[in-house]
Amino acid sequence: MEKLSFSAVLLAGGDSKRMGTNKAFLALEGRNLVDIVFEKLDSLFKEVIVVTDRLDEFAYLPARLTTDLVNEGDKNALRGIQAGLTLSSYSSSFVIACDMPFLALPLIHYMSRFAGEFDIVVPRVGHYYQPLFAFYNKTTLEVINRQLGDKKLKIVAFYSGLHLKEIGEDIVRFFDPHMLSFYNINTKEEFLMAKKFLTPGNLLHFKYI
Repeated sequence: MEKLSFSAVLLAGGDSKRMGTNKAFLALEGRNLVDIVFEKLDSLFKEVIVVTDRLDEFAYLPARLTTDLVNEGDKNALRGIQAGLTLSSYSSSFVIACDMPFLALPLIHYMSRFAGEFDIVVPRVGHYYQPLFAFYNKTTLEVINRQLGDKKLKIVAFYSGLHLKEIGEDIVRFFDPHMLSFYNINTKEEFLMAKKFLTPGNLLHFKYI
């Protein structure tokens, strides 16, 4: 299958405070979380950009690396999105965090159908968007830059007024029945649960890794 003419932006710059260690290098099935996510993205997209403040640690990945362009205040995902979109060679980029190893590629491929037409393509489950599993066009950069300048760091706060395509829960479940694409690993408890998903005999064992 030909790779998609979009970028993937992999956010790997968090402090992992709740985990107590760099969660990007936690191992599932003998592979680091960041490697699992990167390899899936690399199989689907023509370009993968890793946003991190630890360039040396991620230099082994065959990806484009960048740090945040804004360095004032606490780290946040919004400035990682800004850095990735700014560096991207393509008009639209899929954004995901390095602690989300169960991403369903068919769902992302489906979402990519709309990436050229909309400013944002994002799943919505119930009342909640999934902003770190979404396509963002470079057209969003102006409002992102303005929001960062105003120190308004909530990602979905800039959605209003933009041309947005919602991916409903029915579509998400069609491609990802267990909706594990949005499962992120922030704590030791969540990491242990992720391991349980992949225990031999579990139906998820081969589906997601």
